[in-house]
Amino acid sequence: MKKTVFNVLLFVFIYIPNISKAQENTNSEEKHHSIQFLLAHTQIQEALNENGEKTWISVPSFELNYNYEINDKWAIGLHTDIVIEDFTVETFSEENNMVERSSPIAPAIVGSYKFCNNFSALLGLGGEFSKEENFALLRLGIEYGYPFHENWELVSNITNDIKFSAYNSFSLGIGVAQKF
Repeated sequence: MKKTVFNVLLFVFIYIPNISKAQENTNSEEKHHSIQFLLAHTQIQEALNENGEKTWISVPSFELNYNYEINDKWAIGLHTDIVIEDFTVETFSEENNMVERSSPIAPAIVGSYKFCNNFSALLGLGGEFSKEENFALLRLGIEYGYPFHENWELVSNITNDIKFSAYNSFSLGIGVAQKF
């Protein structure tokens, strides 16, 4: 699993920027694609400790996001959150109240609307996948992007994942984005 994630990151940060440089030579139009990498902490209110007592935990995670800008205001993309720690949660369902989560991966198709200079509202649907059980999710969020160099942005976001019949979590992330 770790090797697969490493290979994907290696591909994204080495191969894709080279494609964009080749396209720059032939086309000087505005950039419509972007790749984001964010370090985050995911907050889980319905977590359970070793004694089975409900507790609030913060687990390390990272986000790997791709966006395509349709125009100045709208974009669509694939946003993937990867939690790098195992935990146990209490679910909303009646049949199984405790569920183990082993490094869940949560991709979502997300639409974003830039409502202010550098702020965007996010809304999307996806799933959270773990070896124990999978959940459908609704992702809501706010993102801020600050351009600091040609084709590069400093990005921060707050996202809330509402998992149907399961548990909710939100994450705070900061990272970089490259436009190509």
